Amino acid sequence: MTITSRATHVSQTMIDNTLWWIEKSLHKQYGVTGAERIMAPLLWYVNTGRAPVSFLVKLIQKKPYLIGRVLAKGGSYDEAIQRVKNYIGYREEV
Repeated sequence: MTITSRATHVSQTMIDNTLWWIEKSLHKQYGVTGAERIMAPLLWYVNTGRAPVSFLVKLIQKKPYLIGRVLAKGGSYDEAIQRVKNYIGYREEV
């Protein structure tokens, strides 16, 4: 499966694959445990149902290793999620 900038829908498989590719991109530099720690905020946001579909569409369209770099900057869960939102260009609807 390839990720294209034309993705307009998401499936559970696409979400799972994207999260895995992001985590896998972190393995070499941070190890398995480090990658899990870095991924925790994004996994929490997605797996608890807080991530809207529009966020997921934008997340899937970006290169996984770049999302990993954004997450690796650390900080609280809120800070990490906000950085990812800014990077992917997601704006919350009020």
